[in-house]
Amino acid sequence: MSMEKQSDKILLEDIDSLMVGTGSIFHEIPVDDDRPEIVMHVWVKEMSFMDTQKAVKEFVSIEQTGEVNIDLSSYWKYMFMNCIERTEPVLSKAQLMALKPEVAQRITQILPQPQDLVVGPLEDGLSE
Repeated sequence: MSMEKQSDKILLEDIDSLMVGTGSIFHEIPVDDDRPEIVMHVWVKEMSFMDTQKAVKEFVSIEQTGEVNIDLSSYWKYMFMNCIERTEPVLSKAQLMALKPEVAQRITQILPQPQDLVVGPLEDGLSE
């Protein structure tokens, strides 16, 4: 690259802009279709690159034959355990695992989706 082209570049000075935030993102989740005014609050932690790689390892396995196995149950368990920072009303981790399917489904909609974590590495042919 010529010196002229390099001088057009601006070196990033705000390192914090590269980092995952330390806070969590608030979401209001309706819990009853018949009574939309009844909600729960869920705070979701932002995931770092390394967090997403750990999540992928929890639900994707690549066999020696090249076959790719996906276990969505393990993925959602990982996400509920590691990304949900807190809830109101306060729910334990065991209670989060025992939610009714329709409530858990609404929560999964605010969490990173498995296809978003897998598509890039698998398309690039990368593996651990």
